[in-house]
Amino acid sequence: MSDQILNITIQNKIINFVKKNLKKIIFLLIFLILTLFSYFVYADLKKKNDIKLSEQYMHATIQFKKSKIVVTKQLMEDLVNKSHKFYSPLALYFLIENNLETDALKIINMFDKILSISSIDKENLNLIKIKKAFFLFSLEDEELIIKTLNPIINSESVWSNMAIKLMSDYFLSKGQKAKANEYIQLLNNKIKK
Repeated sequence: MSDQILNITIQNKIINFVKKNLKKIIFLLIFLILTLFSYFVYADLKKKNDIKLSEQYMHATIQFKKSKIVVTKQLMEDLVNKSHKFYSPLALYFLIENNLETDALKIINMFDKILSISSIDKENLNLIKIKKAFFLFSLEDEELIIKTLNPIINSESVWSNMAIKLMSDYFLSKGQKAKANEYIQLLNNKIKK
């Protein structure tokens, strides 16, 4: 009998709670449904955008094979400007590797645009910085090379040792043995840790 009274009391409390908070409950349910709907719409749009960018990249590479250099360059530059975490760097590398863009300042600006993409994780950004440094080696802009690689060198990045090695190799190639030795010593100290 006491269990039956307890069940009735609990049912009454639940009914009273629902009656008092019906508007809030309905609002919460609508909010949850809209949130889920928005998430799925966003995910679908993102997937469609990724497919569109993939198709654009493939179209550009086909145009390149057909020797349509101007079209290829335009499509690849457009991809860089889309600020996509995968296709923008890929397009820039394509432009550089195939000598489609020869304006060094423009390439540096494209690197900087890619390095500003917030959806790229830190280690991939560091790898892009290393690739930028490789490009800068051909320009012999020591100050910009150091500015590009120092944040990696002074971090705990998996690319830190590579950046140090690149700096020592750069200075060795320039005949600046003292500066190269500083980086070699830094690398040895990091390895010992």
